[in-house]
Amino acid sequence: MKLIGVTDDQHSVPELLLKLQQTEPYIDAFILREKSKSDEQLTELIMCLAAVHFPLDKLILHANPHVANKLSISKVQLTGYGLSVRSAQSSYPALSFGCSVHSLVEAKEAEMAGADWLLYGHLYETASKQGQTPRGTKELFAITASCQVPVYAIGGIQPHHVPDLQQNNVSGTAILSPLRQEDAAHAVKRYRDAMNEKGVILNEYND
Repeated sequence: MKLIGVTDDQHSVPELLLKLQQTEPYIDAFILREKSKSDEQLTELIMCLAAVHFPLDKLILHANPHVANKLSISKVQLTGYGLSVRSAQSSYPALSFGCSVHSLVEAKEAEMAGADWLLYGHLYETASKQGQTPRGTKELFAITASCQVPVYAIGGIQPHHVPDLQQNNVSGTAILSPLRQEDAAHAVKRYRDAMNEKGVILNEYND
């Protein structure tokens, strides 16, 4: 099972650089969800990461295939309301694309369109989705049973939720709030420990 960190667009480039370095040993991939940052700021962040030998193959850019293609970042997470999977693949054939989905219907459509992986949420109550009803796991598990591509879950997930997700073929857990904490490395490690409790073999991130 994969552990994916999602950034929250609340940190400066130097702050984010430090957070990523501190948590990288425990995380398989990072979705850089920095919507307010310019292309120049994203480029600065990625160049700084490269300078400290951060494994750039762990990066997934959020809804920004232009910058990903320019900097040879191979993975992009698309939103459900922006560039379509087919359009993205047509314009950037060298890249791999994941798609955020919120229902079984959306998941099947995204898979048929060629999405390389799916991100479903939000599962549980979370401060980042205040006032929005969580979707729970029923439809998520229907998606994992119906789709062939990897399916990842996001939204209010705690370490004690991990075993249930693992047992229902969820390919990974995406977390945002733990990266906000002062001791982010400790917070993230709790998820990795939960994933490893039963000796689960961690494969390479193949999306």
